[in-house]
Amino acid sequence: MEAKITLVVVGYNRADALRRVLRSLEKADYIYSDVRLVISLDYSGKEDVIQTAEGFVWKYGEKIVLRHPKRLGLRRHIISCGDLTEKYGAVMILEDDLYVSPDFYNYSMKALEKYGDHPKIAGIALNTKRELLESAYPFFPLQRGDDIFFQQFATSWGQVWNEKMWKGFRAWYDTHQQLPRHREVPEVVLNYPDTSWAKFYQTYIVDTGKYFVYSYHSLTTNFGDAGQHFGTASSSSQSVLFYGRQDYRMPEFEEGVKYDIYGEPAGLGRHLGVPEEEFTCDMWGRKRQEAYRRYVLSSRRLPYQVMKSFGLQMKPMELNIMEQIEGDGLFLYDTGTALAVKEETQKQNGLRLLEYSYGILNGRDLLDWALERMRQKIRRKHK
Repeated sequence: MEAKITLVVVGYNRADALRRVLRSLEKADYIYSDVRLVISLDYSGKEDVIQTAEGFVWKYGEKIVLRHPKRLGLRRHIISCGDLTEKYGAVMILEDDLYVSPDFYNYSMKALEKYGDHPKIAGIALNTKRELLESAYPFFPLQRGDDIFFQQFATSWGQVWNEKMWKGFRAWYDTHQQLPRHREVPEVVLNYPDTSWAKFYQTYIVDTGKYFVYSYHSLTTNFGDAGQHFGTASSSSQSVLFYGRQDYRMPEFEEGVKYDIYGEPAGLGRHLGVPEEEFTCDMWGRKRQEAYRRYVLSSRRLPYQVMKSFGLQMKPMELNIMEQIEGDGLFLYDTGTALAVKEETQKQNGLRLLEYSYGILNGRDLLDWALERMRQKIRRKHK
């Protein structure tokens, strides 16, 4: 049996947020006893944060408050919390803007027991987002009766690492202080601020071919409080929080549903009759062309020979391939044969994908939303 997970709550200068996440931990449902809680506080000079941590009564086991005497910054702070795996065996990192599901700990322990020793697993996620990375498009993971899928994406909204997982990353991180511009990693991730630890972990799992364990139901949600990476509070970070308890059906890793960092499904090459090692899945049309291999599946119109085409109708998108739905929405290209055709713009493709994702779009509401988002950006910039 895996060692019990030590809860590590990460705080800095937000006493209200710290109280909120601690309250959610207190209200959770634990089937395990002697659960250790560590509250790690980066230096801010705010006494109310210290008082909140020191005064919190934890009735489920040992409580430890770590007060860093000098400002670490978010990346160094999270790295220091990951290093606690050497002392405690397994840790769950919860930043103070999170809120947990009542069943969060029980899920995490069961997932750790199932996948903790697998060489392809780099962490266990507690948060499940309903949209693709930094995108307006919703994410529909394929459902095959399990409660777990796998993705090459390291969440920062609640994650579990054991010593084995963390040692693998730590060794890579120590030799990659200058983050490589990995062609398989989205530019938006590589351009995260230097305070981000996540962009290093994202690149690590792509570089090493590892995955995070995900539940189809989110075990945390994020309040989007103003802080290191958010200028103003926003409800846009909220996830649909699972509020029950269940016996999680956990497949073997080799048999589970898998997605890459973009949310593109793994393993479609066999349905298309092309070698997986020569195939790039880019159905959402978001990957850089420098990452394309010989064969590419995309919703975009590209200047290459079309080998096969499929409809863009079923959800999730890969079902159009698996069920061989005819149409002109998805195209399998041979990039070895260039054609002189007009390439579709990202904007044109994006509008078609929005209609696929959301159905009939209300143009006026969409315009109002876009204008309001623009006003918010302008206000933040001048503020």
